[in-house]
This record gives sequence, C-alpha cells and structure tokens, in this order.
Amino acid sequence: MVYMLFDNPADKQNMTFLNSYETAKIRQVYPPQKCNYTTEMLAACKDMIKQSTEGDTIICWYDFMAVLCWWLCKVQFKNRKIIALNILLKDKATAKNKLAKFLYKPMLKSKKVQATVTSKKYGEHLNEMLGIHKRYTLLHDTYHGGYSIEYEGKVNPNTVFCGGRNGRDWEFLIRIAQAMPEVTFNCVMPKHKYEEYKENFGKNMVVKSDIPEQEFLEFMCQSQLVVTPLDTEAPAGLIAFYQAAANGKMSITSDTVTTQEYFADGRGALCGRNIEDWKNKIQYYLQNREEADVSAAKLKSFLESECSEEKYAKTLWGCLRNVGNPYI
Repeated sequence: MVYMLFDNPADKQNMTFLNSYETAKIRQVYPPQKCNYTTEMLAACKDMIKQSTEGDTIICWYDFMAVLCWWLCKVQFKNRKIIALNILLKDKATAKNKLAKFLYKPMLKSKKVQATVTSKKYGEHLNEMLGIHKRYTLLHDTYHGGYSIEYEGKVNPNTVFCGGRNGRDWEFLIRIAQAMPEVTFNCVMPKHKYEEYKENFGKNMVVKSDIPEQEFLEFMCQSQLVVTPLDTEAPAGLIAFYQAAANGKMSITSDTVTTQEYFADGRGALCGRNIEDWKNKIQYYLQNREEADVSAAKLKSFLESECSEEKYAKTLWGCLRNVGNPYI
C-alpha cells in the first residue's frame, strides 16, 4: 500500500485534487486534530507504522513527520519506504536546529527515503549544510484559485504589508520601517512576536496579531505591496506570496536560494540584508505601480503553470515510481 500521512485534519488540507489523478490510489491518512507538537506527531507516526505493513510506502506531507517515521522504523527494525515532502530544515546555530540536523542527516542519506524540495538551489544548499549527496525531486507547493478573495475595496497609497508566521525577520522589518517614516507598514504577526517587539513599533506601523484569514487577506489587499524580510534560506512565506500574486500584489522579499526559484525574471524583487536596498526597491515600486502590477501578473502566471495541482500530482506519482513501489 501507499499511504500519505498529514499533520492536519482533512478539512484543513485542500488536497482533494489528488483524487482526480493517478494519486487517487494513495490512501490518505489524516489525524483527528492538528499535530502542533512533536508528541502529537510522534503518536500519528506510530499509528501510521502500525497500520502499514512490510514494504509499504509512507508519504509524509510534513517533512519532520518523515524524520520521525524513519527513526521509528529504524529502532523497531521495520521496513518502510518514506517520501518526505518539501524539506524545511533551517540552517541556524541554535541547539534545536543542531538536533534537527542530527536527525535529518541519516534519514536523508537512506536509500529507502525519497525527498522533495520547493527549489533546486535549496536542495543544493541542504546537501552542503549536511555534507551529503542526496538527489531531490523539485516539487512546488500547489497554487489554486482559492487564494484570491476578489477584493474590490480601497487600496491605501504608500502602504506595504507584511504578515505570516514562519521565517519572518520582524526585527529587520522594524528597522526598514524606521528608515521609511513616510510609508505605512501594515503587519500581522504571531502573538509571541507581537509581545516581543511591541515596544519597538513606530508610528508608521499598524500591527495586528493572530487575526482570521479573511481579515488577514483584506488587510493585505488594502496595501500596495507585500514586503517580507526572511531569516532563513529554507522555504518560508510561500503561501503569503501565492496569496499576494492571486490578489494582484507584487512581493519584495529576501534573496535566498528558495525565493530565487519563484521571483526570477521580474516576477518580484529580491533584496540583500541591506536597509538601503530594501528602502530603494520599496520606494521605486510604490511610485511605479504599473511595473509592480506587471511583476505580480508574471508571478501569478508562473504559479498557474509551474505550481498547478495537476503538475503536483504527476510529480508526486513520479516520486513513487522512483522509490520502486510495487503497487503502481
């Protein structure tokens, strides 16, 4: 059998499209509630291994669950093939990240493991970071029509938006905002980040925390540009970039091995870790709205062609063939 293990209940995943392709043969397994903690992920992985049998393939939607499945199989002497979807391992000097690297490295080196990445260059970065020679499959996260809210309200001039959770460099964004007092920065950040930085918010920052998705998207649509400094080379912010493109907003973000995959050829603007670089690009695209609109349209076109649900399903099916699954 081929199983696909998720970290969210079925109604949170938007993966029903898999039932329309060869991937319909994959048995999708959903937890009763979101796996927010390692203990919950571990429980789901234990159940998955118990449910599967010798030689089965387990596709893990969340890459760390693939790590847990592999280690559980190793210590229990069980034979399962594992496919880890879109690795998210960061390169940081924290104790948590060092432990993560220790766990990921042998898993990725295993011949029983296939892994995908959202960017070819990120795969190269992963190998360099871990000192391995893994061949990855390029698999973009899916782009679908549900990201657009068909916004018809007012767009406030001289405004930029930054929101989301994973990999945002809020400290650097605040420094950019301080350097641009004439621009309003509309921000949505997690509660713990709000508490950490609230004493540093300038008068030109409108900051909200943990708001519903519809309000998040409307706040984005009221702004001219999406501006997202990142603190990692790993995939981060991609869903927000998809939402921005779907709603006609140009994105300006950090130049990383992941963002280069999406924003090349004028599909957005990439910046180094230099305040002046960010300031100049933000000012330019606020003042040149037509160019910003063209850039947003280019990214949307790229997402529609390269990140379609059909392409995702076909690539995933190819991964199963490469892992030598006898069931397909």
